[in-house]
Amino acid sequence: MLTDPNGAYSPDHVYTAAEKQPVYAPRKLSAAAAATAGSWSVVADCTVDNYKVNPIHASVTKSGKVLMTAGSGYSRANFEQKVFKTWLWDPTTPGTCPREIPMPANVDLFCSGHSHLPDGRVLFFGGTGHYANSELYYTGIREAFAFDDVTETFTPMGLMNVARWYPNGPVNAVGNPIVVSGLDDAGKVTSTNEMFNSATGQWTKLPGTRIFPLYAGMVLRKNGTLCYSGTNMGGKAGASPGCWNWTNNAWYPIPGLLYPDCRDQANTLLLYPAQAQKFMVIGGGCGTGTTGTTATVDMNAASLKFTNGPYVGFAAMHSCATVLPDKSAFVAGGADHNKNPRLQAARLPAGATAWEQVASPTVPRMYHSSCLLLPDGSVITLGTTAMEGSVETRFEVYKPWYMQPGSPARPAITNVATTLKLGATVPVTFSGPASVTGASLQRLTSTTHSSDPNQRSVDVPVTATANWNQKTLKIEANRGILPPGMYMLSLRDYRNIPSKSVIVRVVEDTVRSTTTAKGGSPAAAPLPAAAPLPAAAPVAAAGAPASGPLLTVSASSAACCCDCGSGCC
Repeated sequence: MLTDPNGAYSPDHVYTAAEKQPVYAPRKLSAAAAATAGSWSVVADCTVDNYKVNPIHASVTKSGKVLMTAGSGYSRANFEQKVFKTWLWDPTTPGTCPREIPMPANVDLFCSGHSHLPDGRVLFFGGTGHYANSELYYTGIREAFAFDDVTETFTPMGLMNVARWYPNGPVNAVGNPIVVSGLDDAGKVTSTNEMFNSATGQWTKLPGTRIFPLYAGMVLRKNGTLCYSGTNMGGKAGASPGCWNWTNNAWYPIPGLLYPDCRDQANTLLLYPAQAQKFMVIGGGCGTGTTGTTATVDMNAASLKFTNGPYVGFAAMHSCATVLPDKSAFVAGGADHNKNPRLQAARLPAGATAWEQVASPTVPRMYHSSCLLLPDGSVITLGTTAMEGSVETRFEVYKPWYMQPGSPARPAITNVATTLKLGATVPVTFSGPASVTGASLQRLTSTTHSSDPNQRSVDVPVTATANWNQKTLKIEANRGILPPGMYMLSLRDYRNIPSKSVIVRVVEDTVRSTTTAKGGSPAAAPLPAAAPLPAAAPVAAAGAPASGPLLTVSASSAACCCDCGSGCC
């Protein structure tokens, strides 16, 4: 697991001529084609105070701005000189480069984990304690900090029970991060898992021990358990997919993942709607190449197992994935082990059985790249560190079909509560030429290394009122489907065209609701301490789906880990 300090994921790696060969976007589109396939544009190229903006960690904040964190930024020199960087960018002025935000002194949040707390602050946990050398591999740190975009400051959040480098933090059903994995202060994968209680500020060890891989792909299930998808960073660490009752350490395997050894830096995406409880594993890499295969799990099923899904259209690891507000899944970019970038993108409409190839990005996104769904419904892709330690400083934005010139007018939210109670009914008013027929709540993105364990888009049923421009929203009551926290609320018309989003806070009934016109962010309010969850029902074993043989390909090949007869390569 990531044991070569001079390999493709080392800042000291020397790239060969073959690794540096350019790759060109395969899908050139006319303006007319963009009406269905969308379009890409580079909106900024940012160096701030002589430092290249390096968004290794990226989070949408509760104000709608984007926090871009590098820490030492994959630079041994920066680490040794304690040069740690983070920036805040406003997508409403996309051509303006971000402002630098002071970071905690002498603490490197490079390769930390991060999750939104229920009040919208971004909790960072762990980071880099030591850069790899011939005597010792990378090590983690115990520190944790919360970033508040109102005060634009980092606040200490105590010390974890163990040090962590490359941890992950899916939230539980009350919005508290469950922090798993990471390399400890000896450079070993820790089997100690813990919870951060956002109400008390305390870190608590969880029962027993359990190994998860670095940046383990995780999904919160509606019964409160956490399901590990099989995706990872740098190897499985001996773990296999399954659902985990973190309250008592019980484990329920999920069999049948296609090419389980080839899901390094794959995506784990909870498909729309979250109520359907279906997640998809997309792409990934291994020592023999990359794959563009997918596999899904229906977490509502009586016995859980993977089912092979549609081929994306290109094989890659390091890709980004999200759910668009038109309900479709979206995946873009990636590469083969930090070389040979894939300048491609695809969209899977809700309920579809095949991915559609859409407009191709122009900026390579490989190791240490990120993508984020923005409140206006576009997707921004950011960063990568590759090609002899260079940093990609261009920001590129994908505008889907519903944002193209000449597209029908989008509905617009004019008034809605900015604090929504679980299970409540909420009025919303809107403007626009078409009737609103649907709505969704999408959790704010916080991503690194192709991983956002808290990504989810929740359906919000809409009913009519006496006024044509007012609807009633029914907020999901199950906090395992809609854990408290910050979300982007968007409306959809009968053509599936989404509005721009309003950022709202979803809370338990104990927090009072407030109302404001045209969005905005509510003031933070304390949440009750986490209540114990019921034990999960055991998951019955099931047979693996039939699949073709795993191909053996050379390390220099761009082939994928699947049966090429199925058209994947």
